[in-house]
Amino acid sequence: MFRSVRYRALLTLLALASTCGPAVASITPEAQRVVDRYVAAAGGRAAFDSIRTLRVDAHISALGLTGTTTTWAERPNRRASFTRLGPFEIPEGFDGTTGWRGDPSGQVLTLDGKDLENAKSSAWFENVMWLTPNQGGGSLRVLSTDHDANGKYTVVEIAPPVGRARSYWFNDKTGLVDRESMKQDQQTINGTISDYRRIGGRLVAFHSVEHIEGMPANDLTVDVDSVVVNPVVDPTKFAPPAKESNRITWLKTPGVAHATFHYSARHVWVRASINGQPPADFLFDTGASITILDSTYAAELGLKTEGELQSQGAGSTGSARFSQLSTLRLEGDNGDGIEFSGQRIGVLSINPFLEPFFWRRCSGVIGADFIARLVTEIDYDHSTLVFSDPATFKYDGAGKPVPFRLAGNMPAVAMTLDGKFSGDFRVDVGSSSTVDLHGPFVARNHIDRESTGARIAVVGGGFGGSFTNTLTRMKTLQLGPFNWNAPTLTFSGAANGALASEDYAGNIGNQILERFKCTFDYEHRTLYLEPSAKFGRRDNFSRSGVQMARYDDGVKAMQVIPNSPAYRAGMREGDDVVTIEGRAATEWNPDTLQELFEDSPVGRVVEVAVMHEGKKKALKIKLADLL
Repeated sequence: MFRSVRYRALLTLLALASTCGPAVASITPEAQRVVDRYVAAAGGRAAFDSIRTLRVDAHISALGLTGTTTTWAERPNRRASFTRLGPFEIPEGFDGTTGWRGDPSGQVLTLDGKDLENAKSSAWFENVMWLTPNQGGGSLRVLSTDHDANGKYTVVEIAPPVGRARSYWFNDKTGLVDRESMKQDQQTINGTISDYRRIGGRLVAFHSVEHIEGMPANDLTVDVDSVVVNPVVDPTKFAPPAKESNRITWLKTPGVAHATFHYSARHVWVRASINGQPPADFLFDTGASITILDSTYAAELGLKTEGELQSQGAGSTGSARFSQLSTLRLEGDNGDGIEFSGQRIGVLSINPFLEPFFWRRCSGVIGADFIARLVTEIDYDHSTLVFSDPATFKYDGAGKPVPFRLAGNMPAVAMTLDGKFSGDFRVDVGSSSTVDLHGPFVARNHIDRESTGARIAVVGGGFGGSFTNTLTRMKTLQLGPFNWNAPTLTFSGAANGALASEDYAGNIGNQILERFKCTFDYEHRTLYLEPSAKFGRRDNFSRSGVQMARYDDGVKAMQVIPNSPAYRAGMREGDDVVTIEGRAATEWNPDTLQELFEDSPVGRVVEVAVMHEGKKKALKIKLADLL
């Protein structure tokens, strides 16, 4: 028995499937022969039919950590597991109706959307329902044959009633399953299984290794210690655990806290104090699954780290470690604020990549493991945050409710482009974009064939690296009761990471969110949107065509769009920017440059001096609309 037992939970540590529709119960004759041989080889039909409940205890190793896991299963559709891995405790389960999962910092989330479909699918596979009458509502068919150094295989696709199909490699010699493959959104997880032992008359695999393609450092090894067949399982094992003890401290007024933020480069920046140390600059990001500290900053604080994970960011992957904080505090005025204790975090090198874009040090990212515990109001007009206790919160603003589902622990809302391209879009306060369309959504809908006007290749980035996007405009955008014309959006060029998702249409960022006062109520899965001063503004894009980056020794032209005003004026990528409008380039910042190059009128001439191949050049950039 191969059980893909943990990776969905482990991937939520840093996240860092377009699902099949309801399957029609069926099995092809070729697949039936393979299954019949498997049943005979593994112990016979009576052995499988006699198992109603199961408990499996195992040791695991992954991410440079070790731990234990226990799984309970009860036919037809209940499953739960509890995993300890290094500093993390990860419970998850499905009780036949409700799916749930604990995040790395202990909050238990009720699942919906694709996450709930995954929970149902996992319970179906855990209970081997494809071996029950009518395949348990699923379907089986032979996909192909295969071979490797260990033998020849018949590959059978097994599709549950809800969720993604998995492929099993049945060994032609032994009749047993040696390998499995499954999709988890854009990722492919492959597993090898071995060391079959007879338990309750049936062969059970006691060793497995799961591997995410392209992320070899994240291999998960499972070694089973014991299997108990038909134990009496307390029904509460499948129910969500009791809520954890409160780890939130309201610094001034119980149930509500106020703080300010700095809105720069279309990102929300907050001042946060770690373990009582002086406050530092953090990004506030609903798109980060867990809170992150930059590795250099963590070392300055003397934090001990352990383990290692290949983490997934906006367009790539990077290496992360783990730690635990005593306290994380966001302070407001006059003693106001909020503090979270005992938070488990990721530690990775983010500042060397982010600082050139933002022209300021980034000590870390406040993620959804903090944000989702609270009701959070973001007032972009006044740069204020209001945190409320979900147990006592009642919305009394003028905004309109937009329901959302959780994608992991990230809100996802329905949105429509041009009146015909609809999908679920993740709400990402950590993005400066309007809309980033994921490549699979673009391909499925052939959006790249639409007449969307001018298209521009631009550099984007996220944790782990940069990538090239295509920027354009579409005709309309509809979000809940709100709509506007000529939105800018990108066709994501990310081949890996969150922006290559197959499950979700795209991410919406702050060029949409800044049009509103946004209130995120995770408990009731509702985003309240109240139009603000920027609501009717047309989406802007640089009228110069140059993106500048700040380094210790000065400012460089990071990207110059071909045939843009900056390019026609003679600027090239890599040029050192000396002065802008007569002032030293280092005296500017992303916000003043945005005002100059985006908000200035078409036709304005901006004087810039650069060093190009060792020679100083005086340039005159005549601003023009590129989109």
